[in-house]
Amino acid sequence: MTGKIAGWIERLHHIIRKTDGLPLWWVGLLLFCIVISPNLILGEGSVFTVHDQLDESMMNYVLTARHPGEGIIPEMLGGINASGLAPSAVLFIPLYRLLPPFYAFLCTYSLLFLGGFLGMYLAVRELTDSSILAVAAAGLFCMLPLYPVYGFSQMGIPMILYAFLCLSKKKRIPIALTLVTIFGLTSHLVYTGYAVLGLWLLALTTTALQRKINMHAHRLKGEAAYTDPGTQKWILAGFILLLSVYLLTNLSLITEILFGRSLNGQAAYVSHREEMVNGAMPFGRAVRDMFMSSGQHAFTYHEKLILPIVLSLILGGIFYRKLNRQAKGQYLTALGGMAILLFIAVFYGVCKSGPVTAWKNNVTGFLHYFQIERFYWLYPAGWYLEFAMAASYWWTTTKKAASLCSLKAILSSLPIQCAAIALILLPTANTVLHNSDFYRNVNQKNNGSGITGYISWESYYSEELMEQLEQAIGRKMSDYRIAHLGVSPAPSLMHGFYTVDGYSNNYPLEYKNAFRRVIAGELDKSPETAVYFDKWGNRCYLFNSLSGNYWMLSKDSSVVYEGLEFDMQALRDLGCEYIFSGGEIADADRMGLESLGYFDTEDSYWGIWLYALTQTQSAIPDNTMP
Repeated sequence: MTGKIAGWIERLHHIIRKTDGLPLWWVGLLLFCIVISPNLILGEGSVFTVHDQLDESMMNYVLTARHPGEGIIPEMLGGINASGLAPSAVLFIPLYRLLPPFYAFLCTYSLLFLGGFLGMYLAVRELTDSSILAVAAAGLFCMLPLYPVYGFSQMGIPMILYAFLCLSKKKRIPIALTLVTIFGLTSHLVYTGYAVLGLWLLALTTTALQRKINMHAHRLKGEAAYTDPGTQKWILAGFILLLSVYLLTNLSLITEILFGRSLNGQAAYVSHREEMVNGAMPFGRAVRDMFMSSGQHAFTYHEKLILPIVLSLILGGIFYRKLNRQAKGQYLTALGGMAILLFIAVFYGVCKSGPVTAWKNNVTGFLHYFQIERFYWLYPAGWYLEFAMAASYWWTTTKKAASLCSLKAILSSLPIQCAAIALILLPTANTVLHNSDFYRNVNQKNNGSGITGYISWESYYSEELMEQLEQAIGRKMSDYRIAHLGVSPAPSLMHGFYTVDGYSNNYPLEYKNAFRRVIAGELDKSPETAVYFDKWGNRCYLFNSLSGNYWMLSKDSSVVYEGLEFDMQALRDLGCEYIFSGGEIADADRMGLESLGYFDTEDSYWGIWLYALTQTQSAIPDNTMP
C-alpha cells in the first residue's frame, strides 16, 4: 500500500469520523421528500396495500370518525358495536373527521414515515453514539411496507425504545414522557402494546434485582451502598403512564372482557371469535420460519442480514477482551438483542404448537382468540436495531484510531468499514426498496395499472361508480341495505352505503350464524370455503361455490353466477334489498332478483351488476343487536 493511498484513506477516515458525530436527523426529511413525491403527483391514483388495509382497517377509522362516541356503527353488518371497529391509533381519528379519507391516510403515512425514521435514528444514536449507523438503520426501517392503518404499533417501536433509554438515563424527561403518551395513543394494546409493557416490566424487575444485588454486595464488603433511586423512579413512571394511556383508550374493550358489560351498561355480546379455530404448526418449522422470514404483517426482509450479524457476534465474543469499555457494553447489548429475537421466534413456535393451540381451542373468552404470539411484530424494528448494534462495537473501536500507518490500521479504518457495511446492506436495501410503497408508486406513475397490475386508491374505492349505483337506486342510503357477491364491501362503505356484510375481527356470533344461513347451501358445496368461514369468519361475505372466498372480481372478470343456492329469505331477514355483484347472475329471476343494470367507469377496478330483491322483505333489524 503506497503512502499516497494511505494518506487519502486517512483523510477519509477523519472526514467520516467528524461526520459521524454530527446530527444527521435531517436526512430523514430529505428521504421523506423523495418518497412522498410520487404520491403528491399521483394523488388518489397512488397505490397502497389493499389486503387487510384498504379493505378492512381503513373502515375502522372512516366509520368511527363518522360516528364519534356512538356505541353502534350502523353502516356495516346490520349495525355493529363500535368495539368491533376499534382503530389502532385513536389519535389519528380526528384526521378522518377533518380531511377526506385519502388525505387523512396520506397524513398518517407521512407521520409514520417521519416518526419511524426519527425514532430509529434517535434510538440507534443513543445506543451507538454513531450518526452514520443511525441513518443506515433508520433509512431502511422507514422504507419497510408496514401498514399505516396500524399506527405506530410497529413503526413506533424505536420511538418508545428511545423514550425508555432517556428515562433510564434521567435525560430529556419531558420529551420521553411525551413520546410515551404519543405511542400509547397511536398504537394498539393487543397488537404490540402488551409486548412493550411486558418488556418494560421485565426491565423494571431486572433493574430492581440489580439494585438489590449491588446493595447486598456492598454490605458484604462493609461498604456504604449508594444507589440512585431516580433511574428506577422514571422507568416506573414511564411504565405507569403507558399503561394508563392504554387503559383509558381501551376501557370499553377491557370492561367487556373483565365484566361482560360495555361502558354504557349494555351486556357484552358473544363474539364470533369464540368459534375461531387456532391452527397448529410443527414447532421447529414455526421457529425457523419466524426467525428467518418474520410473520404476517411484520415485513422485515432481514434474511440477508442474519449471517453478518451472527458472524459479528461470534467475532465479538472471540475478541471481547480487546474491545474498549464502550464497545464491550455495545457488544453485550447486541448479544441481548439477539437473545430477544431468538426468544420471540421460540415463543412463536410454542404458541403455534399442537398442545398450546389445542388448549386455546378448548377454552372460551379472551384467551381463546388473543394472539399473544404477535410479539413478532417487534421484528421489523428489532432486526435493524440488531444490525446497528452488531456493527457498533467494531465501529466504536475503529473510529478512535489516530493514525493509519500500517496495513492493519488501513484495513480496519472507517472508509473500509463504511464500504463493508454498504456491501452488507446493499442486498437488503435492494429488497426493501423493491417492496416499498415508494417503488410501487414510482412504477405506477411511469407505467400505469395496465402494465403494473396495481390497484390504485381511486380505482379501488371507485367513487364515481358508487355514485352511479346510488343514483340508480335513487333512495336515501340509510333506508336500505346491500350485500356483495364476489366484490369487497369496503368501497360501498366508504361511499356511505349500509351493508349486511363486512370485514370485522369482532362482531356478534349471533350475526355470523344468521349470515351463515344465507350461504349455507353454497358452503355445503365448497368444503374449503366452509372451513374459511366457519373457522375464521372475520370476512362475513356472500361466499359461494363458484368464486369461493374470492372478493376481488374485477370488471374484466368472466365469472357468471348460476345455480347459487342462497337462502334469499334469510338474506331479506337481515334487511338486504340490493346485491352488488362482480359477475352477472344468469338465473336472477329464479332467485327472486331483478336486474337493474351493469355499471362501471373508465378508472374503476370494479364492474358491478346491480340486483334488487323483488319479493317482500322483513323489516330492517334493530341496529342495537347485541
